[in-house]
Amino acid sequence: MRVGFIGTGRIGGNLARLLVAGGDYVLLSAEHPDGPKRLADELGEHATALSVTDMLAATNVVVIAVWWEAFGDIAREYGPELQGKIIIDPSNPLTEVNGVPTPLPVPDGLTSPQYQWKRLGDVRLVRTFGDRLAPDLLADGQRGQSGGERSDMRYWSDDREAAATVVPLIRDAGFEPVDGGSLAQSKNAGE
Repeated sequence: MRVGFIGTGRIGGNLARLLVAGGDYVLLSAEHPDGPKRLADELGEHATALSVTDMLAATNVVVIAVWWEAFGDIAREYGPELQGKIIIDPSNPLTEVNGVPTPLPVPDGLTSPQYQWKRLGDVRLVRTFGDRLAPDLLADGQRGQSGGERSDMRYWSDDREAAATVVPLIRDAGFEPVDGGSLAQSKNAGE
């Protein structure tokens, strides 16, 4: 499958590595193009670095792997191009204060992915890949890809067709997909 990325840092970079190892093709983009270019060079022929706009024009499945607070900026800058796309959301309501991950309150009594979906508009959101730290995501996925025990990877969505599109990607990344239910039933890392 062809999967786009906005953000190629810790989570985005490791998920892209897993998907390429699982046979998928990744289109990498970020605010600063140096990161996607370096990662595409590392991953080889199954990865291409593009501008965010070009990536969004080239695929209907997009991982938004940025800090939770940055979703508002993504929505403002690329909102029209995101509409109707399947969005994979690995984010957690965290920020970093003096190098320490710090929880953020989710407004309006919503779960994190409900709030992100509200910010992004008419997208087909699937919450997954956000239940572990980036090094653990890579190690657990690689273990599953190499024939070892596959860790469970929960996913949540209000769009069953979108979830059905994402389930094979969870398997490609080396995990066993587990349906967690609707966005209202989702949990953040550590809960």
